[in-house]
Amino acid sequence: MRILNQKRCIIGEGPVWNDVEQRLYFTNGTGSEICMLDMASGKLTVRPVKVNCAAFCFDCENRLIVSRADGVFILGDDESAIPLYDTSRYEILYGNDMKVGPDGRIYVGTQSRKRQKISDDIDGKLYSISPDGTVRVLLDGLLLSNGLEWSMDETKFYHTDSDTKILREYDFDKQTGDIRATGRSITIPGVDGFTIDRSGTILAACWGQRHIALVDSRTLEVTGYIDTPCRIPASCGFAGPELDILAITTASLNVNLEQDPNAGFTCLVRRDIGGRTPWRFGCST
Repeated sequence: MRILNQKRCIIGEGPVWNDVEQRLYFTNGTGSEICMLDMASGKLTVRPVKVNCAAFCFDCENRLIVSRADGVFILGDDESAIPLYDTSRYEILYGNDMKVGPDGRIYVGTQSRKRQKISDDIDGKLYSISPDGTVRVLLDGLLLSNGLEWSMDETKFYHTDSDTKILREYDFDKQTGDIRATGRSITIPGVDGFTIDRSGTILAACWGQRHIALVDSRTLEVTGYIDTPCRIPASCGFAGPELDILAITTASLNVNLEQDPNAGFTCLVRRDIGGRTPWRFGCST
C-alpha cells in the first residue's frame, strides 16, 4: 500500500479518475482544496478553491463539475461557477457525494438540515440532473445521502444514507433514470463512499472502522475487508491506466495524530480485479 503523505486532508472525499488527463482527483473536504495526482509522474497538485467541494465528475468536454453546499456547478479555472440547471427553479443545497450514471445523468445526494445542525428537518435528498437541466428528486427524507454506485450490468443502483448504516439496492432503468427499491439491503457500520469492481464486489469505505468492506453484490453479504493504515477511510475509487489501483481517501478530522499518524492521507492499493472508467455527464454509452 502506497501512502500519499504530501497532503493531509481534513476530510478526503470524491476520488475520481480522469482518463483524459490520466489524473486522480480528490477533494480536501472542509479544507477548500482540490487535489490532483498525475499517476505517471507521481506529482500531486493542490488547487485552492473559494468554496469547499464534496465530489467531482466530468462532462464530455472534460470540464470539471463540482458538488458544493450551494449546488452543482461547472467550475472554471478562474473560479467561475456555471450551474447545470435553473437555480431559480431548482434548489440543491448541502451537496455531498455525486457520480454520473450509465445514462449520462448526474446523481447527487445532499445532507439534511439536521445533519448541518440548522434545524431538526430530515430533508436530505438524492437528485438526478439531466443534460437538458431537468432536476428530479429520487429519494427524500435522508439524513446524509452518501455513497452511490451501479452494478456492472447497469440494472441495479446502490445507495447509502450513511447515518442509518444501511446500503440499499434499487432496480435502475437506464432509459428513464428511475430507481425502485428491491427490498434488499445490508447494514455496514460506518458505511460511507463506495465503488464497485468488475467482479461485482462493492468496496465500501467504513468511517471510523479502519477498513474497506468487500460486499458481494449478488448476495449483499460482506466477504472480507481491506485494512487501512488510518482510522477513518471516507471514500474509495479505482484509478490508473488499467483502473486496477484502489484510491482510498481518509479523514483527519478530530483525530489524535500521534495515535493515527496517517490520518487524512490518501492510500493507493493495487488490486487483481479493477474497476471501470467513470461515466461523463451528457455522454451516451
